[in-house]
Amino acid sequence: MERFDLSGLKVSLVYPPYGAIKNEPGIKAVKENYGVFPSLSLMYVAGCLEQHGVEVQLIDVNAENLTVEETVQRLQAFGPDYVGYTITTYLFYQTLSWVRAIKEKVDVPVIVGGVHMGMYPVESMTHQCLDYGVTGEAEATLPHLLDALMRKKDLGGLKGLVWRDDDGEVIYNGNAPTLANISDAAWPARHLVDNSLYYSFISKYKNFSCLMTSRGCPYRCIFCEQGGLKFRPRTPVDVVDEMELAYKEHGVREFDFFDSAFTIQKQRVIEISKELVRRKLDLVWAARTRVDCISTEMLEWMARGGCVRIYYGLESGNREVLRTLLKAADLEQAKQTVQDTKDAGIDVFGYFMIGNPGDTESTVRQTIRYALDLPLDYAQFSKVTPMPGTELYSMYVDEYGEDYWRKYILDESYDSYIPRPGCDLTETQIQELTQLAYVRFYYRPMFALKTLGSIKSMHELRRSVSTAWQMVATKPEGQYQEMDLS
Repeated sequence: MERFDLSGLKVSLVYPPYGAIKNEPGIKAVKENYGVFPSLSLMYVAGCLEQHGVEVQLIDVNAENLTVEETVQRLQAFGPDYVGYTITTYLFYQTLSWVRAIKEKVDVPVIVGGVHMGMYPVESMTHQCLDYGVTGEAEATLPHLLDALMRKKDLGGLKGLVWRDDDGEVIYNGNAPTLANISDAAWPARHLVDNSLYYSFISKYKNFSCLMTSRGCPYRCIFCEQGGLKFRPRTPVDVVDEMELAYKEHGVREFDFFDSAFTIQKQRVIEISKELVRRKLDLVWAARTRVDCISTEMLEWMARGGCVRIYYGLESGNREVLRTLLKAADLEQAKQTVQDTKDAGIDVFGYFMIGNPGDTESTVRQTIRYALDLPLDYAQFSKVTPMPGTELYSMYVDEYGEDYWRKYILDESYDSYIPRPGCDLTETQIQELTQLAYVRFYYRPMFALKTLGSIKSMHELRRSVSTAWQMVATKPEGQYQEMDLS
Protein backbone atom coordinates (compact mmCIF):
# COMPACT_ATOMS: atom_id res chain seq x y z
CA MET A 1 0.00 0.00 0.00
CA GLU A 2 1.50 3.31 -1.11
CA ARG A 3 2.59 5.73 1.60
CA PHE A 4 2.33 9.52 1.39
CA ASP A 5 3.93 12.20 3.52
CA LEU A 6 0.92 14.25 4.60
CA SER A 7 2.51 15.65 7.73
CA GLY A 8 1.32 19.16 8.48
CA LEU A 9 -2.25 18.45 7.37
CA LYS A 10 -5.04 18.54 9.96
CA VAL A 11 -8.31 16.73 9.33
CA SER A 12 -11.40 16.69 11.56
CA LEU A 13 -13.87 13.81 11.28
CA VAL A 14 -17.40 14.42 12.57
CA TYR A 15 -20.01 11.80 13.41
CA PRO A 16 -23.35 13.62 13.72
CA PRO A 17 -26.35 12.37 15.69
CA TYR A 18 -29.19 10.61 13.92
CA GLY A 19 -32.89 10.35 14.63
CA ALA A 20 -35.73 8.18 13.40
CA ILE A 21 -36.84 8.83 9.82
CA LYS A 22 -39.39 7.34 7.45
CA ASN A 23 -37.51 4.79 5.39
CA GLU A 24 -35.38 2.96 7.88
CA PRO A 25 -35.50 -0.62 9.13
CA GLY A 26 -36.04 -0.01 12.84
CA ILE A 27 -38.99 1.28 14.81
CA LYS A 28 -38.47 4.42 16.88
CA ALA A 29 -38.67 2.83 20.35
CA VAL A 30 -36.03 0.24 19.51
CA LYS A 31 -33.69 2.63 17.70
CA GLU A 32 -33.67 5.10 20.58
CA ASN A 33 -32.79 2.40 23.11
CA TYR A 34 -30.57 0.04 21.09
CA GLY A 35 -27.34 1.54 22.34
CA VAL A 36 -24.56 3.93 21.32
CA PHE A 37 -22.05 2.56 18.82
CA PRO A 38 -18.84 4.15 17.56
CA SER A 39 -18.46 5.04 13.90
CA LEU A 40 -16.19 2.19 12.89
CA SER A 41 -15.83 3.64 9.39
CA LEU A 42 -14.58 7.01 10.68
CA MET A 43 -12.20 5.33 13.11
CA TYR A 44 -10.79 3.38 10.16
CA VAL A 45 -10.41 6.61 8.19
CA ALA A 46 -8.67 8.23 11.16
CA GLY A 47 -6.25 5.30 11.47
CA CYS A 48 -5.52 5.44 7.74
CA LEU A 49 -4.81 9.19 7.82
CA GLU A 50 -2.52 8.86 10.82
CA GLN A 51 -0.50 6.25 8.88
CA HIS A 52 0.26 9.01 6.38
CA GLY A 53 1.22 11.61 8.97
CA VAL A 54 -2.07 13.54 9.19
CA GLU A 55 -3.07 15.04 12.54
CA VAL A 56 -6.64 13.84 13.12
CA GLN A 57 -9.49 14.98 15.33
CA LEU A 58 -12.55 12.71 15.65
CA ILE A 59 -15.68 14.22 17.20
CA ASP A 60 -18.45 11.76 18.01
CA VAL A 61 -21.32 14.23 18.35
CA ASN A 62 -23.78 11.36 18.69
CA ALA A 63 -22.07 9.70 21.65
CA GLU A 64 -21.17 12.92 23.44
CA ASN A 65 -24.57 14.54 22.80
CA LEU A 66 -22.99 17.78 21.60
CA THR A 67 -24.75 20.77 20.10
CA VAL A 68 -23.67 22.38 16.84
CA GLU A 69 -22.16 25.25 18.82
CA GLU A 70 -20.11 22.89 21.01
CA THR A 71 -18.95 20.97 17.94
CA VAL A 72 -17.96 24.18 16.16
CA GLN A 73 -15.96 25.32 19.19
CA ARG A 74 -13.94 22.09 19.14
CA LEU A 75 -13.35 22.37 15.42
CA GLN A 76 -12.24 25.98 15.65
CA ALA A 77 -9.84 25.13 18.49
CA PHE A 78 -8.30 22.34 16.37
CA GLY A 79 -8.15 24.36 13.14
CA PRO A 80 -8.63 21.65 10.50
CA ASP A 81 -7.68 21.96 6.84
CA TYR A 82 -10.56 19.64 5.95
CA VAL A 83 -13.66 18.26 7.68
CA GLY A 84 -14.81 14.73 6.83
CA TYR A 85 -18.08 12.83 7.26
CA THR A 86 -19.43 9.41 6.35
CA ILE A 87 -22.84 9.41 4.66
CA THR A 88 -25.57 6.77 4.46
CA THR A 89 -28.40 6.96 1.97
CA TYR A 90 -31.42 7.04 4.25
CA LEU A 91 -29.73 9.45 6.69
CA PHE A 92 -28.43 11.67 3.89
CA TYR A 93 -30.27 14.85 4.85
CA GLN A 94 -29.74 14.43 8.59
CA THR A 95 -26.00 14.39 7.95
CA LEU A 96 -26.28 17.19 5.41
CA SER A 97 -28.02 19.43 7.97
CA TRP A 98 -24.94 19.15 10.20
CA VAL A 99 -22.55 19.67 7.28
CA ARG A 100 -24.34 22.89 6.36
CA ALA A 101 -24.60 24.19 9.92
CA ILE A 102 -20.92 23.52 10.68
CA LYS A 103 -19.65 24.90 7.38
CA GLU A 104 -21.28 28.25 8.12
CA LYS A 105 -18.84 28.63 11.02
CA VAL A 106 -15.89 26.45 9.92
CA ASP A 107 -15.47 27.29 6.24
CA VAL A 108 -13.01 24.64 5.07
CA PRO A 109 -13.48 22.02 2.33
CA VAL A 110 -15.77 19.12 3.19
CA ILE A 111 -14.91 15.53 2.22
CA VAL A 112 -17.55 12.79 2.40
CA GLY A 113 -17.36 9.03 1.97
CA GLY A 114 -19.24 5.83 2.70
CA VAL A 115 -20.94 3.11 0.66
CA HIS A 116 -23.60 5.64 -0.34
CA MET A 117 -21.09 7.71 -2.31
CA GLY A 118 -20.43 4.77 -4.62
CA MET A 119 -24.17 4.50 -5.30
CA TYR A 120 -24.99 8.16 -6.00
CA PRO A 121 -21.70 10.04 -6.39
CA VAL A 122 -22.82 12.65 -8.91
CA GLU A 123 -26.24 13.21 -7.33
CA SER A 124 -24.70 13.72 -3.88
CA MET A 125 -22.23 16.30 -5.15
CA THR A 126 -25.01 18.51 -6.51
CA HIS A 127 -25.26 19.76 -2.92
CA GLN A 128 -22.86 22.68 -2.78
CA CYS A 129 -21.86 22.19 0.86
CA LEU A 130 -19.95 19.07 -0.22
CA ASP A 131 -16.58 19.70 -1.88
CA TYR A 132 -15.08 16.24 -2.43
CA GLY A 133 -16.43 12.71 -2.31
CA VAL A 134 -14.47 9.46 -2.03
CA THR A 135 -15.99 6.17 -3.11
CA GLY A 136 -15.02 2.61 -2.32
CA GLU A 137 -12.53 1.97 0.47
CA ALA A 138 -11.07 5.18 1.91
CA GLU A 139 -7.60 3.63 2.24
CA ALA A 140 -7.42 3.38 -1.57
CA THR A 141 -8.65 6.91 -2.32
CA LEU A 142 -8.41 9.46 0.49
CA PRO A 143 -4.60 9.63 0.89
CA HIS A 144 -4.28 10.12 -2.89
CA LEU A 145 -6.81 12.97 -2.76
CA LEU A 146 -5.11 14.75 0.15
CA ASP A 147 -1.68 14.35 -1.46
CA ALA A 148 -2.99 15.84 -4.72
CA LEU A 149 -4.65 18.76 -2.91
CA MET A 150 -1.60 19.38 -0.73
CA ARG A 151 0.75 19.46 -3.73
CA LYS A 152 -1.75 21.07 -6.12
CA LYS A 153 -1.78 18.13 -8.53
CA ASP A 154 -4.43 17.48 -11.16
CA LEU A 155 -7.36 15.47 -9.78
CA GLY A 156 -8.39 14.07 -13.14
CA GLY A 157 -6.53 10.80 -12.87
CA LEU A 158 -7.69 9.83 -9.38
CA LYS A 159 -9.97 6.82 -9.32
CA GLY A 160 -12.66 6.83 -6.62
CA LEU A 161 -12.88 10.62 -6.46
CA VAL A 162 -15.90 12.86 -7.06
CA TRP A 163 -15.50 16.63 -7.30
CA ARG A 164 -16.61 19.75 -9.17
CA ASP A 165 -14.35 21.35 -11.75
CA ASP A 166 -13.90 25.10 -12.24
CA ASP A 167 -17.12 25.24 -14.27
CA GLY A 168 -19.11 23.55 -11.50
CA GLU A 169 -19.51 20.28 -13.39
CA VAL A 170 -19.41 17.14 -11.24
CA ILE A 171 -16.60 14.79 -12.28
CA TYR A 172 -16.47 11.12 -11.30
CA ASN A 173 -13.80 8.70 -12.46
CA GLY A 174 -15.22 5.49 -11.02
CA ASN A 175 -14.24 3.48 -7.95
CA ALA A 176 -10.64 2.83 -6.99
CA PRO A 177 -9.43 -0.77 -6.68
CA THR A 178 -10.13 -2.44 -3.34
CA LEU A 179 -7.34 -3.38 -0.94
CA ALA A 180 -5.81 -6.72 -1.85
CA ASN A 181 -4.78 -7.50 1.73
CA ILE A 182 -6.91 -5.87 4.39
CA SER A 183 -4.50 -6.96 7.11
CA ASP A 184 -2.35 -4.10 5.74
CA ALA A 185 -5.05 -1.56 6.63
CA ALA A 186 -4.59 0.59 9.72
CA TRP A 187 -6.58 -0.39 12.78
CA PRO A 188 -9.42 1.88 13.90
CA ALA A 189 -8.09 4.87 15.86
CA ARG A 190 -9.79 4.12 19.18
CA HIS A 191 -7.45 6.51 21.00
CA LEU A 192 -9.36 9.42 19.44
CA VAL A 193 -12.69 8.58 21.12
CA ASP A 194 -13.96 7.90 24.63
CA ASN A 195 -14.62 4.16 24.49
CA SER A 196 -16.53 4.26 27.80
CA LEU A 197 -19.41 6.05 26.04
CA TYR A 198 -20.30 3.06 23.88
CA TYR A 199 -22.64 0.18 24.68
CA SER A 200 -25.42 -1.93 23.23
CA PHE A 201 -28.58 -2.63 25.16
CA ILE A 202 -27.25 -6.13 25.89
CA SER A 203 -23.53 -5.46 26.22
CA LYS A 204 -22.00 -6.80 29.41
CA TYR A 205 -19.07 -4.44 29.92
CA LYS A 206 -17.71 -0.98 29.47
CA ASN A 207 -15.57 -0.19 27.62
CA PHE A 208 -17.25 -1.47 24.44
CA SER A 209 -16.17 -1.30 20.80
CA CYS A 210 -16.81 -2.70 17.33
CA LEU A 211 -14.41 -4.61 15.11
CA MET A 212 -14.21 -5.98 11.56
CA THR A 213 -12.29 -9.20 10.90
CA SER A 214 -13.14 -9.32 7.18
CA ARG A 215 -14.71 -7.38 4.33
CA GLY A 216 -17.09 -8.63 1.68
CA CYS A 217 -19.37 -11.67 1.58
CA PRO A 218 -19.70 -14.43 -1.07
CA TYR A 219 -23.40 -14.95 -0.41
CA ARG A 220 -26.05 -13.07 -2.36
CA CYS A 221 -28.94 -12.30 -0.01
CA ILE A 222 -31.14 -9.93 -2.00
CA PHE A 223 -31.43 -7.33 0.78
CA CYS A 224 -27.68 -6.81 1.43
CA GLU A 225 -25.32 -4.54 -0.50
CA GLN A 226 -22.35 -6.68 0.62
CA GLY A 227 -23.68 -9.69 -1.27
CA GLY A 228 -21.34 -11.06 -3.91
CA LEU A 229 -18.39 -8.85 -2.92
CA LYS A 230 -15.08 -10.68 -2.68
CA PHE A 231 -14.56 -12.08 0.81
CA ARG A 232 -11.28 -10.73 2.22
CA PRO A 233 -10.44 -12.01 5.70
CA ARG A 234 -7.80 -10.69 8.07
CA THR A 235 -5.30 -13.08 9.59
CA PRO A 236 -6.19 -14.44 13.05
CA VAL A 237 -3.06 -12.91 14.60
CA ASP A 238 -3.86 -9.46 13.16
CA VAL A 239 -7.40 -9.65 14.57
CA VAL A 240 -6.29 -10.67 18.06
CA ASP A 241 -3.42 -8.16 18.05
CA GLU A 242 -5.99 -5.39 17.53
CA MET A 243 -8.19 -6.75 20.32
CA GLU A 244 -5.24 -7.00 22.70
CA LEU A 245 -4.14 -3.43 21.99
CA ALA A 246 -7.68 -2.11 22.53
CA TYR A 247 -7.92 -4.11 25.77
CA LYS A 248 -4.56 -3.09 27.21
CA GLU A 249 -4.40 0.54 26.08
CA HIS A 250 -8.06 1.57 26.06
CA GLY A 251 -9.64 -0.82 28.55
CA VAL A 252 -12.02 -2.33 25.99
CA ARG A 253 -13.58 -5.42 27.57
CA GLU A 254 -16.22 -6.23 24.96
CA PHE A 255 -16.25 -6.31 21.15
CA ASP A 256 -19.04 -6.58 18.62
CA PHE A 257 -17.78 -8.08 15.35
CA PHE A 258 -19.51 -6.31 12.46
CA ASP A 259 -18.58 -8.82 9.73
CA SER A 260 -21.52 -9.75 7.50
CA ALA A 261 -20.81 -13.44 8.13
CA PHE A 262 -17.98 -14.00 10.59
CA THR A 263 -17.91 -17.81 10.33
CA ILE A 264 -17.52 -18.23 6.55
CA GLN A 265 -14.07 -19.80 7.08
CA LYS A 266 -14.55 -22.08 10.07
CA GLN A 267 -10.86 -22.88 10.57
CA ARG A 268 -10.00 -19.17 10.70
CA VAL A 269 -12.63 -18.67 13.41
CA ILE A 270 -11.19 -21.59 15.38
CA GLU A 271 -7.70 -20.10 15.05
CA ILE A 272 -8.90 -16.69 16.27
CA SER A 273 -10.58 -18.37 19.24
CA LYS A 274 -7.49 -20.45 20.03
CA GLU A 275 -5.31 -17.34 19.90
CA LEU A 276 -7.63 -15.58 22.36
CA VAL A 277 -7.47 -18.58 24.68
CA ARG A 278 -3.65 -18.65 24.43
CA ARG A 279 -3.32 -14.97 25.35
CA LYS A 280 -5.77 -15.25 28.28
CA LEU A 281 -7.39 -11.87 27.59
CA ASP A 282 -10.22 -11.03 29.99
CA LEU A 283 -12.74 -9.92 27.38
CA VAL A 284 -15.91 -11.08 25.61
CA TRP A 285 -17.26 -10.67 22.11
CA ALA A 286 -20.22 -11.20 19.82
CA ALA A 287 -20.44 -11.96 16.10
CA ARG A 288 -22.91 -11.99 13.22
CA THR A 289 -23.26 -14.92 10.84
CA ARG A 290 -25.48 -17.41 9.02
CA VAL A 291 -26.98 -20.61 10.38
CA ASP A 292 -25.49 -22.63 7.51
CA CYS A 293 -21.88 -21.61 8.33
CA ILE A 294 -21.66 -23.35 11.70
CA SER A 295 -20.08 -26.47 13.18
CA THR A 296 -20.25 -27.73 16.76
CA GLU A 297 -16.44 -27.80 17.01
CA MET A 298 -16.28 -24.15 16.00
CA LEU A 299 -19.01 -23.18 18.48
CA GLU A 300 -17.10 -24.88 21.29
CA TRP A 301 -13.92 -22.97 20.45
CA MET A 302 -15.81 -19.69 20.09
CA ALA A 303 -17.26 -20.13 23.56
CA ARG A 304 -13.83 -20.93 24.99
CA GLY A 305 -12.42 -17.86 23.24
CA GLY A 306 -14.91 -15.50 24.88
CA CYS A 307 -17.85 -15.44 22.46
CA VAL A 308 -20.99 -14.71 24.49
CA ARG A 309 -23.48 -14.01 21.69
CA ILE A 310 -24.12 -14.83 18.04
CA TYR A 311 -26.48 -12.80 15.86
CA TYR A 312 -28.11 -15.02 13.23
CA GLY A 313 -29.93 -13.76 10.14
CA LEU A 314 -33.07 -15.88 10.42
CA GLU A 315 -35.22 -13.38 8.48
CA SER A 316 -38.50 -15.31 8.11
CA GLY A 317 -40.47 -18.28 9.35
CA ASN A 318 -41.85 -18.99 5.87
CA ARG A 319 -39.96 -21.31 3.51
CA GLU A 320 -41.06 -19.61 0.29
CA VAL A 321 -40.03 -16.19 1.59
CA LEU A 322 -36.61 -17.55 2.58
CA ARG A 323 -36.13 -18.96 -0.92
CA THR A 324 -37.00 -15.59 -2.42
CA LEU A 325 -34.42 -13.93 -0.16
CA LEU A 326 -31.83 -16.48 -1.42
CA LYS A 327 -31.30 -17.85 2.07
CA ALA A 328 -29.95 -21.37 1.64
CA ALA A 329 -30.78 -22.74 5.09
CA ASP A 330 -34.19 -24.23 5.87
CA LEU A 331 -36.23 -23.72 9.03
CA GLU A 332 -35.16 -27.00 10.59
CA GLN A 333 -31.46 -26.32 10.03
CA ALA A 334 -31.86 -22.88 11.60
CA LYS A 335 -33.61 -24.36 14.61
CA GLN A 336 -30.85 -26.95 15.07
CA THR A 337 -28.11 -24.32 14.77
CA VAL A 338 -29.78 -22.12 17.37
CA GLN A 339 -30.03 -25.09 19.72
CA ASP A 340 -26.39 -26.09 19.10
CA THR A 341 -25.34 -22.53 19.90
CA LYS A 342 -27.29 -22.55 23.14
CA ASP A 343 -25.78 -25.93 24.03
CA ALA A 344 -22.32 -24.40 23.59
CA GLY A 345 -23.20 -21.77 26.19
CA ILE A 346 -23.56 -18.90 23.73
CA ASP A 347 -26.57 -16.55 23.70
CA VAL A 348 -28.54 -16.28 20.46
CA PHE A 349 -29.90 -13.09 18.89
CA GLY A 350 -32.24 -13.63 15.93
CA TYR A 351 -32.70 -11.10 13.13
CA PHE A 352 -36.07 -11.12 11.37
CA MET A 353 -37.51 -8.95 8.58
CA ILE A 354 -41.09 -7.89 7.95
CA GLY A 355 -42.28 -6.81 4.52
CA ASN A 356 -40.25 -9.25 2.42
CA PRO A 357 -41.26 -10.13 -1.15
CA GLY A 358 -44.09 -12.60 -0.72
CA ASP A 359 -44.94 -11.47 2.81
CA THR A 360 -48.59 -11.27 3.83
CA GLU A 361 -50.10 -10.78 7.24
CA SER A 362 -50.27 -14.58 7.46
CA THR A 363 -46.57 -15.14 6.66
CA VAL A 364 -45.53 -12.40 9.10
CA ARG A 365 -47.56 -14.00 11.88
CA GLN A 366 -45.89 -17.29 10.91
CA THR A 367 -42.51 -15.57 11.37
CA ILE A 368 -43.55 -14.29 14.81
CA ARG A 369 -44.65 -17.78 15.87
CA TYR A 370 -41.36 -19.20 14.57
CA ALA A 371 -39.39 -16.65 16.60
CA LEU A 372 -41.36 -17.54 19.72
CA ASP A 373 -40.75 -21.24 19.13
CA LEU A 374 -36.96 -20.88 18.96
CA PRO A 375 -34.82 -20.78 22.13
CA LEU A 376 -33.70 -17.21 21.37
CA ASP A 377 -32.35 -14.85 24.00
CA TYR A 378 -33.06 -11.75 21.92
CA ALA A 379 -34.70 -10.86 18.63
CA GLN A 380 -34.82 -7.89 16.31
CA PHE A 381 -37.69 -7.36 13.88
CA SER A 382 -36.81 -4.93 11.08
CA LYS A 383 -38.99 -3.37 8.43
CA VAL A 384 -37.75 -4.27 4.97
CA THR A 385 -36.27 -1.24 3.23
CA PRO A 386 -35.06 -1.59 -0.37
CA MET A 387 -31.57 -0.06 -0.29
CA PRO A 388 -29.49 0.88 -3.35
CA GLY A 389 -26.93 -1.64 -4.45
CA THR A 390 -29.11 -4.62 -3.52
CA GLU A 391 -31.06 -7.08 -5.66
CA LEU A 392 -34.12 -6.10 -3.64
CA TYR A 393 -33.77 -2.53 -4.87
CA SER A 394 -33.42 -3.72 -8.46
CA MET A 395 -36.71 -5.56 -7.94
CA TYR A 396 -38.23 -2.32 -6.66
CA VAL A 397 -37.01 -0.34 -9.69
CA ASP A 398 -38.41 -2.99 -12.05
CA GLU A 399 -41.77 -3.08 -10.27
CA TYR A 400 -42.28 0.65 -9.72
CA GLY A 401 -40.30 2.09 -12.62
CA GLU A 402 -38.35 4.67 -10.67
CA ASP A 403 -35.04 5.14 -8.86
CA TYR A 404 -36.54 6.43 -5.61
CA TRP A 405 -33.25 7.07 -3.81
CA ARG A 406 -31.77 8.99 -6.73
CA LYS A 407 -34.77 11.33 -6.74
CA TYR A 408 -34.55 11.65 -2.97
CA ILE A 409 -30.86 12.59 -3.00
CA LEU A 410 -31.49 15.20 -5.71
CA ASP A 411 -34.58 16.65 -4.04
CA GLU A 412 -35.14 16.69 -0.28
CA SER A 413 -38.88 17.27 -0.74
CA TYR A 414 -39.15 13.88 -2.49
CA ASP A 415 -39.68 12.18 0.84
CA SER A 416 -42.29 9.45 1.05
CA TYR A 417 -42.52 5.90 2.32
CA ILE A 418 -40.92 3.58 -0.19
CA PRO A 419 -43.08 0.53 -1.00
CA ARG A 420 -41.69 -2.99 -0.82
CA PRO A 421 -41.42 -5.02 -4.04
CA GLY A 422 -43.57 -8.13 -4.15
CA CYS A 423 -45.37 -7.18 -0.94
CA ASP A 424 -48.88 -5.74 -0.74
CA LEU A 425 -48.74 -4.84 2.95
CA THR A 426 -49.13 -1.12 3.58
CA GLU A 427 -46.62 0.92 5.58
CA THR A 428 -49.07 1.11 8.47
CA GLN A 429 -49.61 -2.65 8.43
CA ILE A 430 -45.87 -3.31 8.41
CA GLN A 431 -45.26 -0.94 11.31
CA GLU A 432 -48.12 -2.45 13.30
CA LEU A 433 -46.91 -6.01 12.63
CA THR A 434 -43.34 -5.05 13.59
CA GLN A 435 -44.59 -3.57 16.82
CA LEU A 436 -46.72 -6.67 17.44
CA ALA A 437 -43.67 -8.90 16.94
CA TYR A 438 -41.70 -7.01 19.58
CA VAL A 439 -44.55 -7.05 22.06
CA ARG A 440 -45.22 -10.78 21.53
CA PHE A 441 -41.53 -11.65 21.90
CA TYR A 442 -40.44 -9.42 24.78
CA TYR A 443 -43.65 -9.30 26.82
CA ARG A 444 -43.74 -13.01 27.59
CA PRO A 445 -43.83 -13.46 31.41
CA MET A 446 -40.82 -15.78 31.55
CA PHE A 447 -38.80 -13.46 29.31
CA ALA A 448 -39.68 -10.44 31.47
CA LEU A 449 -38.59 -12.30 34.62
CA LYS A 450 -35.31 -13.32 32.98
CA THR A 451 -34.65 -9.73 31.91
CA LEU A 452 -35.38 -8.31 35.36
CA GLY A 453 -33.08 -10.90 36.90
CA SER A 454 -30.17 -9.85 34.70
CA ILE A 455 -30.46 -6.08 35.28
CA LYS A 456 -27.46 -4.66 37.12
CA SER A 457 -28.40 -1.02 37.78
CA MET A 458 -31.29 1.44 38.17
CA HIS A 459 -30.22 3.11 34.91
CA GLU A 460 -30.55 -0.20 33.07
CA LEU A 461 -33.92 -0.85 34.74
CA ARG A 462 -35.25 2.57 33.70
CA ARG A 463 -34.04 2.03 30.14
CA SER A 464 -35.69 -1.40 29.92
CA VAL A 465 -39.00 -0.16 31.34
CA SER A 466 -38.95 2.91 29.07
CA THR A 467 -38.28 0.82 25.96
CA ALA A 468 -41.00 -1.67 26.86
CA TRP A 469 -43.51 1.12 27.38
CA GLN A 470 -42.61 2.86 24.10
CA MET A 471 -43.14 -0.38 22.19
CA VAL A 472 -46.72 -0.52 23.42
CA ALA A 473 -47.61 3.16 23.58
CA THR A 474 -46.07 4.49 20.34
CA LYS A 475 -48.53 4.67 17.49
CA PRO A 476 -47.29 3.60 14.04
CA GLU A 477 -48.08 6.97 12.52
CA GLY A 478 -46.26 10.09 13.64
CA GLN A 479 -43.14 8.30 14.85
CA TYR A 480 -40.76 10.47 12.93
CA GLN A 481 -39.55 14.01 13.53
CA GLU A 482 -37.00 16.50 12.28
CA MET A 483 -33.57 16.74 13.88
CA ASP A 484 -33.11 19.45 16.51
CA LEU A 485 -29.79 21.21 15.89
CA SER A 486 -29.98 23.42 18.97
